Amino acid sequence: MMDDRFWWPFDLSPRTERAFLAFRERMRREPCALDTRTTRLAADLLAHTMARHVADVLERDSLPHLGHIINGWGNARLGGRTMLEGLERFVHRDEARRPFILQRDTEGEFHPWQSFAYVVMAGVEPGLPLPTVGTTFREIALNSRQLNVTDGIELGHQLYALAYLEPEPQQAPFFMGKQALDVRGLLEQAVDAHHHGGFQVCRKVHLTEGLCTAAARIRGLEDFREPAQGFLEGQLDILFLLGAVLEQVDELSASGGPCGPGTLVYELRDTLIIDNLLENHCYYAGHIIELAGLAHMAGYAISPEHWSAMAFVANRLNQIFPRYLPHATFEECFLHFGHYRRAITLLLEVERARAEGRPLALADLARFTVDFDHLPALPEGISLERVGSPPAKDDLFWLAPPSPGGRPGFEQIVAHYTRQARPQLEARGRFNHFRRVGPPTWPRALHYELLDYGEQVGAEIHLESEAVRPLGERLRALTERVARRFPNQAVEWDSDWSRQRGRLRLLFAPQTPPEAVAAGLQALIDETYPELDALASNVVVPLSERPLVSSPSRSTQSGH
Repeated sequence: MMDDRFWWPFDLSPRTERAFLAFRERMRREPCALDTRTTRLAADLLAHTMARHVADVLERDSLPHLGHIINGWGNARLGGRTMLEGLERFVHRDEARRPFILQRDTEGEFHPWQSFAYVVMAGVEPGLPLPTVGTTFREIALNSRQLNVTDGIELGHQLYALAYLEPEPQQAPFFMGKQALDVRGLLEQAVDAHHHGGFQVCRKVHLTEGLCTAAARIRGLEDFREPAQGFLEGQLDILFLLGAVLEQVDELSASGGPCGPGTLVYELRDTLIIDNLLENHCYYAGHIIELAGLAHMAGYAISPEHWSAMAFVANRLNQIFPRYLPHATFEECFLHFGHYRRAITLLLEVERARAEGRPLALADLARFTVDFDHLPALPEGISLERVGSPPAKDDLFWLAPPSPGGRPGFEQIVAHYTRQARPQLEARGRFNHFRRVGPPTWPRALHYELLDYGEQVGAEIHLESEAVRPLGERLRALTERVARRFPNQAVEWDSDWSRQRGRLRLLFAPQTPPEAVAAGLQALIDETYPELDALASNVVVPLSERPLVSSPSRSTQSGH
């Protein structure tokens, strides 16, 4: 780039740099205003589309899936319950019975504090209780101090949520592996990762988001505001590349010109690593506009040309994506559209607050929340029904292809098991190749599982966290008993499973009828459930690998 900047992630060719600079200059010379009517309609279309899929997404039994519903649709209501209440089934308790959620773990978060960040971003009051846990999500978050990562690039979600949940730094440390860090140490890790780390975790946008918000809201960290502002401006400049892409789409749509290799639009997309998938355009735009809205709320300076670029990008995408939406495989790419919906609704709230002459407030963050039980009808003449093929003109946009889906024979096994399953032992999730089974009283990392290997299917018992590792010897001791129960099947103890935690595996030969495999899983449960249930009741899920520094009661600090 010709101008000196604090942080910039791309090495532009002369042609893409000219496009970047030309678009930036247009945004300075010709300010663009947000089309609030089409923006509201776009948000409503995404609400109605999610209403068709929300139950299926929740059935995947995954905290990251639940968190992304909250990110895009708020603490939404479905069947008389809120999305926040869904966090309850992922809560563990430590040796002192304090509730927490596992971080960077298949039975909890994918990125540390991801769902906590999205709950805060949805404008949920930190003191809102979770009924069956008997505490607030703030207390659950502040007990979740073992981050289970060693890379500072993963800290963005946590820093954002922490800025609202613990703005007065406490003595209790956070753990990255075996390293204990206070909040200042976390920010130092974040700054270093921003300068030198990879370009992962939603292209570092969440890292910028967390750094900006923590530096603005956590007492004693004001000296981080300057680097945060520099990272923010680098991220927002990416809008000029996105804008240049959409300008090129306009021109090619009008002229019918090509958009393949060798064209400017192809080179711009290649620079951004988004190909021509519409979902990727919404995902990238959503993250950067979301960052801008939250940084604005935290008091950071955002230039007029950046606001203009946000309006331009949103206006164009709001005209484009509704035509493709009925044809999208929404259940597989809902988080792309969810980030985009959060972004455009934030833009609407910025417009509202400016018109009223006031700053954004927590209540503004909650205004986008959907009530799936009472969703207002779409305007007359607006439909989400799929008609014909997806709109396409010279391949300007493609939609992501659907995944192959589950093997029909495996789905038949699941259906047979579901018909006979006991209450609280139904198969969980909607994954293509596995289903978990286990009562809510067990640690989630201890469970039965149907696992599809393509021809063979396993009926298995898995150990998948450090908390349940001590059960390995007791579970392995059941192998011989299970083998006697199933003399014609392959039964084995797999000590390598899940970082050597182990699993007991009962394999059914190819061509075994689906009803026989389902009956086999039920027989495995009948044989082992009483002993496993007794073991599970004595499992204590540790809060971290090292003891916490003594600190006052969280309930006292939080005022609950």
